[in-house]
Amino acid sequence: MTRAILLLISLAVLTRAQEPVRQTTEARLWLQVPAGQAPLQDIRVSAGSATPAPWEKDPAVRERLTDVIFPVRWWDWRELSLSFMPLDDGTVDLVLNGPWEQEKPGTAFRKEVLWDSISAEGTRIENGDFEEQADGKPVGWKAPYQNYPSADSWPLAKATPLQGSAVAASWQNRTLSQTLQVKAGQKVTLRLHAMAATLPDFVAPKLLGQNTPAHQALSKIKRGMNLGNCWDAPPPYSWGIRYTTEDIDRIAAQGFDHIRVPVAWSYNLKPNGDGYEVDPAILTDLEPVLRRAIEKGMRVLLDWHHFDDLTTNPEANRARFVASWEAIARHFKSWPPELFLELLNEPRDALTTELANPIYADTIAAIHKIDPRRILFVSPGKWGDIRELDKLRLPDGDDRIVVTVHCYEPFYFTHQGAPWVQLSGLRGVTYPGPPATPLALPEQFKDNAGIRDFVEGYNTLPADRNPCSAITVRELFDLARDWSVHFGRPVHLGEFGSHNLGDQASRTRYSHDVRTLAEERKIPWALWDWKAGFSYWDSKNNQPLIRAGLFD
Repeated sequence: MTRAILLLISLAVLTRAQEPVRQTTEARLWLQVPAGQAPLQDIRVSAGSATPAPWEKDPAVRERLTDVIFPVRWWDWRELSLSFMPLDDGTVDLVLNGPWEQEKPGTAFRKEVLWDSISAEGTRIENGDFEEQADGKPVGWKAPYQNYPSADSWPLAKATPLQGSAVAASWQNRTLSQTLQVKAGQKVTLRLHAMAATLPDFVAPKLLGQNTPAHQALSKIKRGMNLGNCWDAPPPYSWGIRYTTEDIDRIAAQGFDHIRVPVAWSYNLKPNGDGYEVDPAILTDLEPVLRRAIEKGMRVLLDWHHFDDLTTNPEANRARFVASWEAIARHFKSWPPELFLELLNEPRDALTTELANPIYADTIAAIHKIDPRRILFVSPGKWGDIRELDKLRLPDGDDRIVVTVHCYEPFYFTHQGAPWVQLSGLRGVTYPGPPATPLALPEQFKDNAGIRDFVEGYNTLPADRNPCSAITVRELFDLARDWSVHFGRPVHLGEFGSHNLGDQASRTRYSHDVRTLAEERKIPWALWDWKAGFSYWDSKNNQPLIRAGLFD
């Protein structure tokens, strides 16, 4: 095992008494080839990613250590198929661990992954079902860095095996490994089953049906449009973009059936006694647009954007958030049911999904006390990441809630040239990869492991494995659909889109793939955006830019 990994784990072991627990949404493993052997070739995974270890500075070491990450959930077992071709006779270490995430420097979250039913072709796995135990751990497996948990302690005590009577557990700072014998030119295929361990105080949420009021409301919409960079900006309500009823007429004529309207409500509420009221100044421009959309037979999703105080310090701004939504709910109470309210765009930073859950619960209760039948939309954390859905906990008794998620994968295509994510120097990424002419890695990104690995894969991998393709989108939308069906919570894709700096042909192909994958899974969507930095509409020539990708 490399010195970097040993140092990482050794430092963590020293602080293990302080390890906070957090539920994982991903499983992780490594394939480690010893020095003196050639790196593995043709590494393929059925889900997730398999990349050279991004933290290793030495290219030779990096190529011998493959980092595999794939999605898991707590409510059923996920299977991963992993194959590779050894070039030399020798060994490969299979190291089961878990995602790395720090609460603060020196303190890692303990994100336990459960494992069961691991089998192999082209090599031999000892005790892959973990049924044989000796000295308190599975026979044939090494757990050298921390004491392995006993069967009657968390996370093993309440774990339900896929088969048999035992499972294994690992996380970043307590790996579980086995050395496999391999032969040159003999393909190895591993099949592994993994599940996220639930936390010690976990209580399963109530499962709803498939015909709730939220499902019925969502069935009325299919294709939507975001009105970005206007009311979501600080006053005077624009980053150079203005919307009028004329825009609504054009949006409706293009065939969209709903609009999503971001508003930075934190700038547009005034104190009023013990609470707040909506500032009339914003309503002069905003309400005519909303009313015109409803007149055109569209649904309107009114969203709160950019409440940075809440995402920076959730608890200190919790009461303010609830009281603000009470004011908004009172103002719009008389509006027709075609108006939906979205509590918060892209929770992030300090506002994790876990911390958002109780804040959502308070806010939902407050809004529905004022306006009981209003359909509400909520988003998981990490910018509305689909992989956060398993952490989202909504009030069991409320069936008027839609879950909205965002997807901008592949990110280095959709955000190429975007200065707010430090990608100004990345240009010329076409969709899908690989490109006809390889893209040169800009000098400024040579030490950025994520961009470096993306460009290498983009230039070299075939379309069915290329990182600039629909692979990740398909996987994420499958997760969203499965979660939605299992829990009875309808899902809406609130944002996807691509920056104007991408070529229009690529943007059209990308839009086609994303909306097709969403529609195949019965997920309504809203494109970001109408005429700002990710434009659908060419305001100069009064014509659409990427219509063929959305309506062909």
